Amino acid sequence: MEEGLGVFLSTKLEKLYKTLRKMGANKEDAEDIIQETAYRFILYIDGIDINYSEAWLHRVAINQFYDLMKKRKTIRGYLENIKIEDLLDYHTPEQVVLDIESRQKINKWFDNISRKNKEMILLKYVAGLSLKEIAMIYKTTDKSVKTQLARSRTKLKRLIRWEEKV
Repeated sequence: MEEGLGVFLSTKLEKLYKTLRKMGANKEDAEDIIQETAYRFILYIDGIDINYSEAWLHRVAINQFYDLMKKRKTIRGYLENIKIEDLLDYHTPEQVVLDIESRQKINKWFDNISRKNKEMILLKYVAGLSLKEIAMIYKTTDKSVKTQLARSRTKLKRLIRWEEKV
């Protein structure tokens, strides 16, 4: 049983590490957050429903990341901290310029939606969480999350189409 829990926890923490890195955490901070999250998971394991453990891990890690950013007085929403070049494998001069332009466009588009909706988009499409898991994190229903994601996607599509026309 302990071995299975270790494999489960290791897999989820690896995924969570990647999410933290994409949120803008540097390597050392992400490792520290993962370590603290694992410690808290083991400490409170008796009170955590195994069906919702992944959502619990994400919420704890994201809260720790925000606490760290607040401590440093640099929190501006984690989507602003995403480094597009970290997500791409291309590093030609032309690609670097395109990446910078893409990051600027993405940040401009995401400035027009709320922080909560940015988080939901990241949790859904980058971290790969289900609607139910996201709903648990925000203490709402999966239908509400689905509606908020649909509205955010629609707004982003309108912004992108409007920019293409200009």
